[in-house]
Amino acid sequence: MTTSSPRPVTTTPTSRGSRGRGLEALRERHSGIPALIGKRLLQIPFVLLVVSILIYWLVEIVPGDPGRNALGPYATDEQVLLWNQQHGFVGSVLERYIHWLGGFVTGSWGESIIYGEPASDLILGRLGNSLLLGAYAFVLLVPAAIALGAVQAYWEARRPDRVITITLMSLAAIPEFVIGVILLIVFAVVLAVLPVHAAGDVGDNPLLRLRAMTLPAITLALGYLAVLARMVRTGAIESITAQYHRTAVLKGLTTGEVVRRHVVRNALIPTVSLLGIYLGTLLGGSAVVETLFGYPGLGALIVTATEKKDIVLLEAGVMVTGLVALLALLLTDLLFLVIDPRVRFEEAK
Repeated sequence: MTTSSPRPVTTTPTSRGSRGRGLEALRERHSGIPALIGKRLLQIPFVLLVVSILIYWLVEIVPGDPGRNALGPYATDEQVLLWNQQHGFVGSVLERYIHWLGGFVTGSWGESIIYGEPASDLILGRLGNSLLLGAYAFVLLVPAAIALGAVQAYWEARRPDRVITITLMSLAAIPEFVIGVILLIVFAVVLAVLPVHAAGDVGDNPLLRLRAMTLPAITLALGYLAVLARMVRTGAIESITAQYHRTAVLKGLTTGEVVRRHVVRNALIPTVSLLGIYLGTLLGGSAVVETLFGYPGLGALIVTATEKKDIVLLEAGVMVTGLVALLALLLTDLLFLVIDPRVRFEEAK
C-alpha cells in the first residue's frame, strides 16, 4: 500500500492583503476628489454658456425697448437711440449677445434700468441675503426631515407613520405663499412673537436678524420637507432591514447609537442628490417667499426686474442663480464621498 505524503499548506496573509486593499482603495478615493472637482469645474462654464443663450433669447422676444423703459415715455427717439448705443443695445442679436456676455465675464454687468446703480452691486448684495436665508432654511430642513423619516421607518405601517405621512402630504399640497400667509397670521398677527416684515430695521444685531428671517426660513423648509422626509424614510427602511443593522442590535448598541451610526448615514445616500437640488434652490433665493415677506433677496430682485422689464438685472441675476445651483451640485458630488464609502469615480479607477 502506498501512502501519499501530505501537501504543504500555504497560508495567505489575509489581514495584510485586506489592509493593503483598504489602503489602495483609500488612495483611489483621495485621488478621485481632485479629478471630480476638475471635471465639474470644466463643465460649469459650458452649462452657463447654454443658460446665457437661453436667457438672452427669452429676453429678446419680450416686447419693449430698453432705452424707452429707462428714459420713460416722454423721451425723444434720439435720446432713446443714444441711450441704447451707450449701453450696447444696438446692432444684431448676435452682436448684442457677444457684447453682453463679454461684459458679464469681465464683471461689467451694466447699470440697472430701474435703480440706476451697478447691477453687480445690487445682485451680489442681494445674493448675500439669499445665502443667509437659504442656509437658515437648510439647517431647519435637514434635521427635521431626518428625524421624521427615521420615526416613520421605525413605525412603518403603524399609526405614527400614517399620521406623519398624511400631515406631510397635506403640507406638500399647499403652495408656499399660502403656508407663508398662515404663518404670518398665527405668529406675527395673533401671537405677535415674530415680525411681519423680514426686512425691518435690525441693525447689526444678529439675533434680531435671525428673528426676522425665521418665518421665511420656516416657510421655505416646509415647502421641501415632505419629499425629503419621504426619501429618508425609504432609505431608513432599507437600512433597518439590512444585515448590518441586525448585527449592530445583537452587539448591544442602543437604539440611538444604531440610528446615529448606521441608519442615518445609510438613509442619506439616496437623499443626497435631492439635497443638492434643494440646496441650490434655497441658496439661489426663493422668489415667492422673499416677495411675500418683503425680504431683500436675489429672488425678489429678479421678480422686480421682470415686472419692470429691467433686462440688465434680469439677465445677470439669472446667470448668478444658475452658478449658485451648479456649485451646490458640485458640493453634493463631494458629499457622496463622505457619506458612502463605496463610491468610486472613473478617474480614480
